[in-house]
Amino acid sequence: MTGLAVWFDLDGTLLAIDDYGAVLERACRETGVDPGGPFLEAYDERFFDAFRNYHPDPFRAGVERAVVTTGIRVDAAAFVDALREAECEASETPRALHDALADLAADGDVSLGVLTNGLADWQAGKLAANDLADYFDETVTSYEIGAHKPAPEAFAHAERLLPADEYAMVGDDRDADVAAARERGWRAVHVDGPGEVPDAVAEIR
Repeated sequence: MTGLAVWFDLDGTLLAIDDYGAVLERACRETGVDPGGPFLEAYDERFFDAFRNYHPDPFRAGVERAVVTTGIRVDAAAFVDALREAECEASETPRALHDALADLAADGDVSLGVLTNGLADWQAGKLAANDLADYFDETVTSYEIGAHKPAPEAFAHAERLLPADEYAMVGDDRDADVAAARERGWRAVHVDGPGEVPDAVAEIR
């Protein structure tokens, strides 16, 4: 048990992708799909519905629905692989964020975790691609526990994994990260991207 457990959101907080549309377009080009056609609209509609409902592979579900809806033929596995690679390569974290996390992780009375809405393997890949994984004692994804933030179950699970006297949340979503954490009795700091994380860490400490 530590004095303080600090949990961080991942997407939009620890890492940023400036243009996710460009990520999707790259996956299209690499798999022979016209990014300007109807495919991506059909993909997005199904993906978000599948994600909200914990479909085991919402990315593939999105592709398969787009194929049926548009008649455009594409290898679903190849598209998902291309999308994952493009997303990892497009994500960025500033050096100052790494320095702040390293300093926080070195404090023996502080434990660190990632609390993120997403699939375990997908989120782990982004953490690894940005050399972030080693800073954290635990990573909790919504798919693992069957609860997307802002569900209180997500925060309760985090508390069980990292028992502490006090909890704090750093995130870019005012509702799912900040308001939900405060309702749980945590401290919470809103950030607008990874560039603001070092100041958030300083505020928490």
